[in-house]
Amino acid sequence: MCGMEKLGGGRMLYHVYCDESRQTADRYMIIGGVIVAARDLPVLQQALQLFRRAHNLTKELKWTKVTDQKLAEYRALIDLVFSLSGALHFKCIVIDTTVLDHRRYSKGDKEVGFHKLMYQFLLHQFGGYVQEGDKCIVHLDQRNSRYKLSTLCAILNNGLRKKRKGQIKSDVFRNVEAVDSKTSDLMQVADVLMGAIGYHWNNLHVRPGARQAKVLLADYIATKARIPSLAQETPFGRRSFAIWHFKLRSGPKE
Repeated sequence: MCGMEKLGGGRMLYHVYCDESRQTADRYMIIGGVIVAARDLPVLQQALQLFRRAHNLTKELKWTKVTDQKLAEYRALIDLVFSLSGALHFKCIVIDTTVLDHRRYSKGDKEVGFHKLMYQFLLHQFGGYVQEGDKCIVHLDQRNSRYKLSTLCAILNNGLRKKRKGQIKSDVFRNVEAVDSKTSDLMQVADVLMGAIGYHWNNLHVRPGARQAKVLLADYIATKARIPSLAQETPFGRRSFAIWHFKLRSGPKE
């Protein structure tokens, strides 16, 4: 499990950093993020800052910026991330956008539909980390949206109480807030991992003209995760690196 910060009475505080990848461009959309304990946050941030200095990387880390010239640096980033897997856990869900029906299930509002999917992701991938009395702060990449994040926070707390009936009685999710990904190294780490996963799920690595650096980095991530390909679900219960193929049957539920 991630490290823990003791608050009072043994309670823990977690931070979750989330983003989405390939929401409109390809068939499979990825929603993913990392969870860390507040106690571990300074150490993780320092490790990433030292990595940046060592490799002279001053700008935003993104999957779209993986090039032949920067492949060695991004491989080193992946090495660092997996070396920190005891304190940093990555989760994602893969959604087939061809079966989404926002008109039927979200009154035609794609933003509502997106946040229903984000709700499913946060509840089922990170809800198992918390116990009664713990707190969790969710940081989402900024979006141009009318959707109120306070609404997402409220339905997360309601959903967690229903899912963990008898175990969770209080509001565990303290806040859901928007953050500029350019200011968050942990959100940028999630972006790189999600980009690679989307690359495999959408078969971009086998298309003519596929950028070799991205092909090699995606394969490298799969090797570090000890799976044959990123285009598959990981076994149920995996904690440090998990891929969940979200099979939508009756539309996202609140």
